Amino acid sequence: MRIAAYCRVSTDSEQQLDSLENQKAFFTEYAQKNGHELAALYADRGTSGTSLRRRTEFQRLMRDAERGLFEMVVVKDISRFARNTVDFLQSIRRLKALKIDTLFLTANMKSLGESEFVLTVFGAMAQEESANLSKRVRFGKKVNAKKGRVPQCIFGYDRLDNFTLAVNQEEAETVREIYRLYLEEGLGSWSVAGRLNAEGRLTKYRQEWDSRGVRRILENPLYCGVLVNHKYEVEDYLTGRSVRLPEGENFVHERPEWAVVTREQFERVQCELARRRKGERQSADSRHSGKHLFSTLIKCESCGRSFTRKRYTYANTRIFWKCSTNESYPSERCGNRVTVDEGELLQALREWARRLAGDWEGFVQSIVAEARRQLPEQQVFDPDAGGGKRKRLESKKQRWQEMYANDLISLDELKARIGAIQRELERENTAVIAQGSAKDEETVCRERVEDFLSFKTMKNAGLRKIVDYISVDQDGNVRVYLCKA
Repeated sequence: MRIAAYCRVSTDSEQQLDSLENQKAFFTEYAQKNGHELAALYADRGTSGTSLRRRTEFQRLMRDAERGLFEMVVVKDISRFARNTVDFLQSIRRLKALKIDTLFLTANMKSLGESEFVLTVFGAMAQEESANLSKRVRFGKKVNAKKGRVPQCIFGYDRLDNFTLAVNQEEAETVREIYRLYLEEGLGSWSVAGRLNAEGRLTKYRQEWDSRGVRRILENPLYCGVLVNHKYEVEDYLTGRSVRLPEGENFVHERPEWAVVTREQFERVQCELARRRKGERQSADSRHSGKHLFSTLIKCESCGRSFTRKRYTYANTRIFWKCSTNESYPSERCGNRVTVDEGELLQALREWARRLAGDWEGFVQSIVAEARRQLPEQQVFDPDAGGGKRKRLESKKQRWQEMYANDLISLDELKARIGAIQRELERENTAVIAQGSAKDEETVCRERVEDFLSFKTMKNAGLRKIVDYISVDQDGNVRVYLCKA
């Protein structure tokens, strides 16, 4: 008789995999002793018996049964076949309909020779055993969570034991960069991931970043020194579905020595995440963008949607902002045809800033003096400092250019890669400060302050700290609403 054997282990642990090999050897010997032909052996590893969804080998067994590759299925125990009574009976019925018997060796039962009632009882016992195991596992996890058990693998840290982490300085630098890009440059999670990938930074598993991985970094309080355990719990052991628990049921452990970013930075990120989510819920087209200075800041009073940036270069370049609804659907959905000239809006903001400052010269001087007071005396501009990193970045830029010359990458990809490197070089040059005369230092500082206050170097994230939103009505009235803080 041609038989098929099925075996399964629940985890990928070395001990369980050894058990799987023993099961395979057992069925091979069983077929030889009983004069059967072992047509196929199906073995699922690291999968639970409570669901058929991830049991690829079991699914293959059922497909091969329909093809008539064997006449009987041999399983050591009912619990190896299934721990879900419904799945168990449905699978048995499918095999019965194909005239294929199922032999359970430990119970010495055959599906064709036993009543469905007996099979149901044994199947229910296997399911109950799984339920009890689930309760024990859940209890053990809760106890460990209360003690402060740390994650098995988390970016930014090295796991020393079940309850101790050590900050991985190289990965921690990437975490800080993620927070900086999100807060200071106003990038979205996709843009942050793209920047990290362009710079050659990889995840813990040496993969490229995606938006989901970036958001996990931004939302995890561990990075500000707070370990939160028992956040989720398996609601149904049969489906494995987890539910988020109320905050009152979480176990919070203060671990300031593990902080990679400050508590204030983390809280600012949570506020920004909430603000962007709110905008996305209000309109499918109001997704956050920090690409331009006024991105998603100018709102249409008629339809509530953001203005979009347009550039015309017919005679001379003109940059203006227009309601995105009116741009896409003219007057069908929104009659606001007003355009806002970007240069005029910038000039209005500059004049407002000067009026607010009153004594502009004294205002700039006070900021320069405060900046000099907070900087250590040795932190001055040195054009030779950081040369090693700049050389590496220049070398990387040259490699991308060579790849483009050899048709290995597209022009768009080259621009993205070179742009990321150029921004990194600019940051490096800006961060390097020199020894020199106090007069030179003050001049550089003054220029930067004036450029920032004149909105020349300000980015979208910086403007959001001052301006809540800018509304434009159909009559061309532009109103700037400042942040309450």
